[in-house]
Amino acid sequence: MVLAIVLGAVMASNAANSYFVNDANVDQVFATATEVAISNISLDAVNANATTTMPSFNAGNDPVIAFLLCWFLGGFGIHRHYLGTKGSMWAIYTFTCFGIFGIIPMIDWIVIIVDGIVNKNIDKYTNNEKFFMWA
Repeated sequence: MVLAIVLGAVMASNAANSYFVNDANVDQVFATATEVAISNISLDAVNANATTTMPSFNAGNDPVIAFLLCWFLGGFGIHRHYLGTKGSMWAIYTFTCFGIFGIIPMIDWIVIIVDGIVNKNIDKYTNNEKFFMWA
């Protein structure tokens, strides 16, 4: 039933006649375009001409942010990325059924509360490459 409604709406919108491509305009864009080869670009030239610099991200600054990330996205290991772990930790958390059915993020959450928020020292959890960050 829902499929019939969706198909009817698509057919009624008659999208094929609503959009068109002007081939002359497309050809003009390609004719006036400048060709750029990747091999011609050097990072030194890009860095020398940079007018703005990206702000550096110091992982693990605020245990409250780590706590909130663990609370809302702990099953995906996002709090671990904030604390500076390796890039594949999200996959490990996700593919172990959200950190062994949520047990690991729950323990991470408790550890972040006790050591990070209460004791104000979360340094031993920053850049920690272990699955069990408290071990």
